[in-house]
Amino acid sequence: MKPQPSPRAIKRDFRALGQLPRESVAQVVFSFLFPFVGSDIGRNRWAQSINTWLCIWCLHHSFGFFDNGMAYTAPGLLVSDGIHLSQRGKKVFDHKLAGLVDRALNWT
Repeated sequence: MKPQPSPRAIKRDFRALGQLPRESVAQVVFSFLFPFVGSDIGRNRWAQSINTWLCIWCLHHSFGFFDNGMAYTAPGLLVSDGIHLSQRGKKVFDHKLAGLVDRALNWT
C-alpha cells in the first residue's frame, strides 16, 4: 500500500486548484475524499479531517462541495479493497454528480 500524502500537501494542492478558476466565470465544485471501508480507523479519520477542512474551505471561497461520502459505505458500492468504487458504486456516483450538474445549470 502506498503511503498517504500528508494533509498539508493535500490542502496545498486544493488551494492551488482553487486559484486556477478565479480567472473564469465557471462554477467549481470540489468532491469529497471517499471513506476507506474495512481499513484502519486512522485512514478514515485522516480522510474525514481532509473532507471537513475542504468543506469549510469551499464555503469560505465560494466553491461548491460535493459530499456524499458516507453513502458509499453501503454494501456493494465499493470493491473488495474497500477503497475503489464498484460498477454499481460508479453508477450511483454518476447519478448523484449528474443531479448536481443539473441543479447548477438550472439554478435561477
